[in-house]
Amino acid sequence: MKVVYPELAAEIAKRGIRKKDIAKCVEISDRALSNKLQGRSAFTWNEVNKICDTFFPGAEMATLFKREGE
Repeated sequence: MKVVYPELAAEIAKRGIRKKDIAKCVEISDRALSNKLQGRSAFTWNEVNKICDTFFPGAEMATLFKREGE
Protein backbone atom coordinates (compact mmCIF):
# COMPACT_ATOMS: atom_id res chain seq x y z
CA MET A 1 0.00 0.00 0.00
CA LYS A 2 1.30 3.44 -0.95
CA VAL A 3 1.84 5.65 2.12
CA VAL A 4 0.36 9.08 1.47
CA TYR A 5 0.08 10.17 5.11
CA PRO A 6 3.31 8.89 6.73
CA GLU A 7 2.70 10.48 10.15
CA LEU A 8 -0.85 9.15 10.33
CA ALA A 9 0.27 5.67 9.26
CA ALA A 10 3.05 5.70 11.86
CA GLU A 11 0.70 6.76 14.67
CA ILE A 12 -1.89 4.16 13.70
CA ALA A 13 0.79 1.44 13.85
CA LYS A 14 2.42 2.79 17.00
CA ARG A 15 -0.86 2.90 18.90
CA GLY A 16 -2.11 -0.42 17.53
CA ILE A 17 -5.28 1.13 16.13
CA ARG A 18 -7.24 -1.05 13.75
CA LYS A 19 -8.15 0.64 10.48
CA LYS A 20 -11.50 -1.09 10.73
CA ASP A 21 -12.16 0.90 13.92
CA ILE A 22 -11.28 4.16 12.20
CA ALA A 23 -13.61 3.35 9.29
CA LYS A 24 -16.43 2.52 11.69
CA CYS A 25 -15.85 5.75 13.63
CA VAL A 26 -16.26 7.91 10.53
CA GLU A 27 -19.03 5.69 9.15
CA ILE A 28 -17.34 4.60 5.93
CA SER A 29 -16.39 1.20 4.55
CA ASP A 30 -12.96 -0.32 5.08
CA ARG A 31 -12.37 0.06 1.33
CA ALA A 32 -13.31 3.77 1.40
CA LEU A 33 -10.83 4.32 4.23
CA SER A 34 -8.16 2.47 2.28
CA ASN A 35 -8.80 4.71 -0.72
CA LYS A 36 -8.44 7.79 1.46
CA LEU A 37 -5.23 6.55 3.08
CA GLN A 38 -3.78 5.81 -0.37
CA GLY A 39 -4.71 9.27 -1.66
CA ARG A 40 -7.28 7.99 -4.14
CA SER A 41 -9.97 10.08 -2.47
CA ALA A 42 -9.88 12.90 0.07
CA PHE A 43 -10.74 12.96 3.74
CA THR A 44 -13.54 15.37 4.62
CA TRP A 45 -13.01 17.97 7.31
CA ASN A 46 -15.53 16.15 9.52
CA GLU A 47 -13.67 12.84 9.09
CA VAL A 48 -10.34 14.44 9.98
CA ASN A 49 -11.83 16.05 13.09
CA LYS A 50 -13.55 12.85 14.22
CA ILE A 51 -10.42 10.73 13.69
CA CYS A 52 -8.27 13.19 15.62
CA ASP A 53 -10.75 13.61 18.46
CA THR A 54 -11.37 9.88 18.84
CA PHE A 55 -7.96 8.32 18.26
CA PHE A 56 -5.36 11.09 18.56
CA PRO A 57 -6.54 13.66 21.12
CA GLY A 58 -3.98 16.39 21.53
CA ALA A 59 -2.13 15.48 18.34
CA GLU A 60 -1.44 18.16 15.74
CA MET A 61 -4.01 17.64 12.98
CA ALA A 62 -1.86 19.34 10.34
CA THR A 63 1.05 17.01 11.11
CA LEU A 64 -1.01 13.81 11.11
CA PHE A 65 -2.71 14.62 7.82
CA LYS A 66 0.30 16.07 6.03
CA ARG A 67 0.64 14.34 2.68
CA GLU A 68 3.94 12.80 1.59
CA GLY A 69 6.08 15.41 -0.15
CA GLU A 70 4.30 18.48 1.23
